[in-house]
Amino acid sequence: MKLLSAALVLIILFFAAYEIFLFFEPLKIDETLIEINKGASAQEIAQKLYRKNIIRSKNWFYIYVKLSGKDKQLSWGKYLFFGNYSLLDVVEKLISGKVVLNKLTIPEGLTIRKTCRLLSRNEFGNYLKFKKLCNDSLYASQLTGFDIPNLEGFLYPETYFFPESASEDYIIRTLVNRFFTQTAELDFNPTLGLDFYETLIVASIVEKEARVESEKPLIASVYLNRIRYGMKLQADPTVAYILEQMGRTRYRIYYRDLKIESPYNTYLNKELPPTPICSPSYTTIKAVLHPQESDYFYFFADKSKGTHIFSKTYSEHLQKQRNLKKKNGK
Repeated sequence: MKLLSAALVLIILFFAAYEIFLFFEPLKIDETLIEINKGASAQEIAQKLYRKNIIRSKNWFYIYVKLSGKDKQLSWGKYLFFGNYSLLDVVEKLISGKVVLNKLTIPEGLTIRKTCRLLSRNEFGNYLKFKKLCNDSLYASQLTGFDIPNLEGFLYPETYFFPESASEDYIIRTLVNRFFTQTAELDFNPTLGLDFYETLIVASIVEKEARVESEKPLIASVYLNRIRYGMKLQADPTVAYILEQMGRTRYRIYYRDLKIESPYNTYLNKELPPTPICSPSYTTIKAVLHPQESDYFYFFADKSKGTHIFSKTYSEHLQKQRNLKKKNGK
């Protein structure tokens, strides 16, 4: 009987110690952003915190805030949790108010280098840390599921709101996750034998060529026609990308630039560049997946209008260039 009583006491003490552990022992939390909706009940908040692995016990959270009257002090908004938090710490954080979010718009058509510079200049993190993450092939493969050398093409252009304390890793993951979220509805059925990644590469070239949204499907058709007939793409933006990687950013491409030896030089190689050359927008990717039907193989820019002039043959292409020069008095 005494043994039974002792065993019962030990069991009670064990469970008491365990409950104290759930209440007071800090929990290590990976970088997690959570949004508490306006008007959410204490029970709903407890459920969300538990699902996000921010608290060990939703029951203890609910009991504590109800008995202490703190359930009425919990503030709605977005909170970033990172590090060690006890249940009491979590409650105090939610009472403290909303996390300040900083806005940043990432335009379409930026390279890794320019995206990292934009993030750094707006004080979202360290340029070298951003760049190192984006060019880490293992990291890129883990985030995308593709065996790729870097994250070029996956840093989705959009307006973001980041917490002040967000790390470089958190920000880059957010950009890549947004890419997959926004493009999920697109049907990436192989076009001309192009797989998902190759489609993204072509889209990145179209992004850098197009100045008018309505021209994207037509520009895409030119490049896809060239691929279909085994022609070199001869895309100036691929040469501009080489120059940027060499630290030679300029607005004009010279004839000597077309001879630079590089797998990205589409004047020398029939193959696609090994990676995208920028991050294209949703509409540009869609234009490559659903191009306008055409017999065009050539185009050049009409700088006075900000559009392009398209041709079916090279001789027609040259004639239209001469006509435009004559029209402009050159």
